[in-house]
Amino acid sequence: MGNKFVMVGGGSTQSPGILEVLRQRAKELNLTDLVLYDNDEERVSLLGQYTKMYYGETGSPVHVSYTTDIEEALKDANFLFMQIRPGLNKQRAIDEKICLRNGVVGQETCGLGGFSFAMRVIPAVLEIVAKAQEICPDAWILNYTNPEAILSEAIYHEFPDAKVLCICDMPVSIEGAIAKYFNKDIHDLTFKYFGLNHFGWWSAVYDENGQDLLPQLREDVLTGKIDTLLISNEETTEDQYWIDTYKRMIQLFKRFPEYFPNCYLQYYLTPDDMVKEDDITFTRGDYVMQGREKRIYEECRRVIAQKSAKDSSLHAGVHGNYIVDIAYAIIHNTHERFTVNMMNHGAISNFDVNAVVEIPAYIGSHGAETINVGEIPTFQKGLMEMQKAYEKKTVEAALTGSYQAAIEAVMLNKTIPNYNIGKKVLDELYEANKQYWPELK
Repeated sequence: MGNKFVMVGGGSTQSPGILEVLRQRAKELNLTDLVLYDNDEERVSLLGQYTKMYYGETGSPVHVSYTTDIEEALKDANFLFMQIRPGLNKQRAIDEKICLRNGVVGQETCGLGGFSFAMRVIPAVLEIVAKAQEICPDAWILNYTNPEAILSEAIYHEFPDAKVLCICDMPVSIEGAIAKYFNKDIHDLTFKYFGLNHFGWWSAVYDENGQDLLPQLREDVLTGKIDTLLISNEETTEDQYWIDTYKRMIQLFKRFPEYFPNCYLQYYLTPDDMVKEDDITFTRGDYVMQGREKRIYEECRRVIAQKSAKDSSLHAGVHGNYIVDIAYAIIHNTHERFTVNMMNHGAISNFDVNAVVEIPAYIGSHGAETINVGEIPTFQKGLMEMQKAYEKKTVEAALTGSYQAAIEAVMLNKTIPNYNIGKKVLDELYEANKQYWPELK
């Protein structure tokens, strides 16, 4: 028996990279059936037709189909790769502009852009997970959907027994850049990491001889030997946003040199700088819509019109490889080490046991076995406590429709300076998202 993989949100412009890795590694995954599922008929039809043609003409034996019928998609599924975006990038850009207009961080996972995205996506994702429990309860759900930190909090608490792993490729991308700096293969290094999604730190980087390379990296940063890391993710090397982000990550390490920071901490520790640098007339959402989105759908239309994908190619990057690596570890019970979002259950000994945290784990056929982190320092713990309270309150607001829970979540977010601004942004986001958010009372 082969494996059936379902791309939930198959019409997403993030799909092609994953689709290429699945094609290249189909044999080792025992992949026989691939279904692209999306509730957006036009998008899933474009990517579905393209993928069928592309797989067929490259000699892939995998049976490819696409559908807007979730029951048909999930029937007999073994793996669900989920990355959905209710409201699409259009709504993302609206949220970003509302935040920036009010002088606060406009970003799709951090600040109130992340809050708004969570309010749109939590009900949609929980509905899909519930459907999967009914139709294919033995299938593994690997979730890439953002904002991962808040979503994982909702999924694991609503479906504690479901076979779900919430993952993010940001840590492994940064680890790739650190490996490149030391001229090492990433697989020869062991990274000690802890935090929440888009809110974490590396406390050690061990080489193959057990030597910690973090002190050397710290010294090189503090003495000015390096002011940036080379991006490891091939898809972002020419993207100025990521070039600047990796540079700012080093500046952040210089200011807080105990542990190496995840790049997203720039939004929480230097929010004023981030707002200053953003262009309110052309936000990240606009950039994606006019860049990757336009390019991918135009290429799909071109290939479909000429009835051949022979002169077309897909790019396999970190994003695609990471999720497939985890599926491979489950299928072959490899117990390889990955960074995942899991219930803490004491792995971070001085942090809420029932909170979802982002930590290393060994992955096998039974899922993830988290690795003990131990105690974390006061500074990181304090930041995490506040952020976790914000995440939990956001889940409460999404599930209950409580305006009070929503404003409390807003006030717990470190990017919001005071009540008046928080309430104004919340009310404007609610007005702009009425068709997507639960009704707030």
